[in-house]
Amino acid sequence: MLFFPFAVKLKFLVIFSAVGHIFFISDDPATDLSEIANWTLDWMLSHDISADTAIYTCKGIAQGEKALDTPLSQGESPALIVLDHASAPTKESVLFGKRLRDAIPESWIVELVEKDYPIDRDSNEAFLLPKPVNKNSWDEVLQYVLDEATTPQWSNATFKP
Repeated sequence: MLFFPFAVKLKFLVIFSAVGHIFFISDDPATDLSEIANWTLDWMLSHDISADTAIYTCKGIAQGEKALDTPLSQGESPALIVLDHASAPTKESVLFGKRLRDAIPESWIVELVEKDYPIDRDSNEAFLLPKPVNKNSWDEVLQYVLDEATTPQWSNATFKP
């Protein structure tokens, strides 16, 4: 029998999991994503995920690109990027979504889109969530991307909100 005189009896151990930064980027500067950001923070806190994760809300693609530049230049890939396309998505927003998926395949990219969004909905390279988004469906997305899934957006084929 081994004896460890320095062993300490632990009653319990609480482990807080941490995730990388989370970005909410709207194609339309008039759109406010703070409600979904608040739902995300509430979900993280209720699932014992460390609150030291930075959550950014960006109005417009230019602001989103600027906000993403710092962590990416430091080698820190975001855990989640939510791109909200305007009612009539611009060519710029469609290309931005594709650029994000191509440039940061290790990050989850969730795109909020209208039902008539101009992209092949059967594509496995995009995680598209139809608008309007309600809290229950958003909680299901978070459960999947931050807790259950082992790989980023290309595994979305099994998730149906």
